[in-house]
Amino acid sequence: MIKNYIKVSLRFFLRQKLFTTINIFGLTFGLVCFIFMAVWVWDEYSFDRFHKNEDSLYQLFAERDRAGESVIVPYAPSSLVSIIEREVPEVDKIARVFPAHAVFAKAEDTFLEKGIYADPSFLQMFSFPLKEGSITIKEPGSVIISAETAEKYFPGQSAIGQYVDLVQNNRQQYKVTGVLEKIPHQSSLHFDFILPYQHFEDTQRPWWKSSNKYSFSNYNVQVFIQAKPGVVASTLDEKLTTVLKHHSVADTDDALFTYPFADVYLYDDFSGMGSTSGKILYVRLISVVAIVVLLIACINFINLYTVMASKRNKEVALRKAVGAQRKQVIVQFLTESVLIAVASMFLAITLVEMLMPFFNALTGKHIALPYSSSGFLLLLIAASIFIGSLAGIYPALQFSSFGLLPSKQKLNAKAGVTGLRKVLVVFQFSLSVAFIVFSIVVFNQIRFIGHSDLGIQTRNILRHELHGIRGKQEAYKEELLRIPGIQSVSFTEQDPLNTANKNNGISWPGKPEDDKSFFNVIQVSEDFIETFGIDISEGRAFTFKNRSGQLALKQIIINEQAANAMNLSDPIGMELTVWGNKGIVVGVAKNYHHQPLSRQIEPVVILCNPEETWNAYISIEPDHVNTALQDIAVAYQKYEDQHPFDYSFIEQDYETHYAGLTTIGWLSAIFTAAAIFISSLGLFGLSAFLMQQRSKETGIRKVLGADMAGLLFLFSRDFLKLVLIAISIGLPLAWFYAKSWLSDYAYHFELGLLPFVSAGVCAIVIALASVIFNTLRAAMTNPVHTLKEE
Repeated sequence: MIKNYIKVSLRFFLRQKLFTTINIFGLTFGLVCFIFMAVWVWDEYSFDRFHKNEDSLYQLFAERDRAGESVIVPYAPSSLVSIIEREVPEVDKIARVFPAHAVFAKAEDTFLEKGIYADPSFLQMFSFPLKEGSITIKEPGSVIISAETAEKYFPGQSAIGQYVDLVQNNRQQYKVTGVLEKIPHQSSLHFDFILPYQHFEDTQRPWWKSSNKYSFSNYNVQVFIQAKPGVVASTLDEKLTTVLKHHSVADTDDALFTYPFADVYLYDDFSGMGSTSGKILYVRLISVVAIVVLLIACINFINLYTVMASKRNKEVALRKAVGAQRKQVIVQFLTESVLIAVASMFLAITLVEMLMPFFNALTGKHIALPYSSSGFLLLLIAASIFIGSLAGIYPALQFSSFGLLPSKQKLNAKAGVTGLRKVLVVFQFSLSVAFIVFSIVVFNQIRFIGHSDLGIQTRNILRHELHGIRGKQEAYKEELLRIPGIQSVSFTEQDPLNTANKNNGISWPGKPEDDKSFFNVIQVSEDFIETFGIDISEGRAFTFKNRSGQLALKQIIINEQAANAMNLSDPIGMELTVWGNKGIVVGVAKNYHHQPLSRQIEPVVILCNPEETWNAYISIEPDHVNTALQDIAVAYQKYEDQHPFDYSFIEQDYETHYAGLTTIGWLSAIFTAAAIFISSLGLFGLSAFLMQQRSKETGIRKVLGADMAGLLFLFSRDFLKLVLIAISIGLPLAWFYAKSWLSDYAYHFELGLLPFVSAGVCAIVIALASVIFNTLRAAMTNPVHTLKEE
């Protein structure tokens, strides 16, 4: 019986080549888009979920000054860890992690590697499998490396027991005690090596120890906790906060809280206060797009299959006349729709495999379909059967109910099918219009970010770490300024475009006792304002010699937002104390974007303190960039011979920060084009069917004198009505979602009428282009051919 169903289905497909081809390719295209988006979403959701202790792993966060501005940071005091271990029984294991950078030297090979300092419990908590050696991270002079690092320095041999030179503050020999398996790309923790944390703190950060009472207010390291089974997070948070309050000397209402480690990757933005966001916004967006594209493809499939089935009244009547039961007719229709769905799925998987390298390059992923998983294969089969059944169930039920059809019953059935087609066309074009608007909005926001006046110069400014040049900055700067094309050189403590170290360690005359305002402090050298082209609204920039009578005071420049926060109408000459450093305000800088555009400009204090700078920023004339690079490298190596010259341009760093948004923009554009193509493909198929149905009407109208323009208007009018209804539904939906999405950016372009008008016009043009070919072909056909049967 099944064989007969399949044979009849294949014969039917051969008779309806055009509609079958359109149906298969429309559904294939939709499935390709859905699969790509689904695997991207799945990959994002899978981050950090490979750890065996996933359910009990937490990262420790601090909420500073809950009664005031409430700033959340992903760090905790290092000195508090040993106390938590003793006093909080709900904690099973706890580990500190801090970034580490070192130059690995083996024979003549030297590379800058990125690693971490970690406590011994780190590898007991996290599932980073050991390839060989030991997971103990305790002994000074020992190092655990990744499999990639081992292969780089010890190719074809065991690295265990081997020695490698590490250059940080000085050159030191380390013994390899362990090699980890390759770290999964779906890990937010990536490192080339692990060094003992305690030795690092003992030698390089002794002021972080509990012997310093102020250390309990210094939020400096990432802390991870593995809770004991059955522990309630809220109870754990209360106990952690109690421990903090007992030891902290800060006069602010600070608190500690845990957040599931597996969720931190997606929910990494706590700036909303009370709600978390981050990458999850993009994941939800792409999830919606994936579902909508698949829905449009399924609607297209249902529409065209309904059209194909509506021409089979005589076949159904004949089957019933020779004794076929209704359920047999239903199975026949479902078999045909499932066969189309299976063929489409097969083609979709083939195309996905062919296009996967390009998709991975676009998204920066390493995705591969898991064909070895029986669950994945079963999912594909089940999805094909489900989509095919969904598309075929309506025509199967509708047409299997026919008897030896009277003409009235035929008309009623056709009216019902036509009504369904109209609803489905309106629905899919409404979604397509909304897609067009949103794609325009995303690209406008990307363009806005790329062309915004940040208030700070980013073009042709090179950045590198100082390393061993610290303490010799002035000599290095003089060397650089002798290079043709170098405009200025400045040294800073941190990235001027990502200054977000909020703290309230600022005091000024007249500061209210209850003022808990937070300020972002950046320590710089004297050339900072000139190097970054920041405008001064009051006062002056830094000078290389303090004015007479002010030798004991450091120079300070505040931004306009800081002046407002301090409620100072004339801040020039005002004395400030920053972290115990007394200084005098010499200027007020115009507000500039010191952090991403998704956040508001905040108070910034720029402290001229060259001794505490770690990075060099070199402004180069545009015509000298390539030649100056070689000379800068020579000058760098003259003062730093241990670390390689590793540099970047801050304009590229700025663009990299928004790479995720750019990727989302391209994905939205590609899949919007896919949705439009699928919708227009369906409209093309529908118009071809209707032109076939009305071929005799067209011939009669031509015989009676109808011209080409009149016929085009007549046959396009019904489709345009549907598209106009779809536009009226899709545009308000798009406006609501676009406003909601833009609200996540503190600074965004002004949403006007242009995206909506463009989407409406685009939808009309696409609709006309989809139907005009079939309309013209019908209008140009000689009436003799269409009326000869009459």
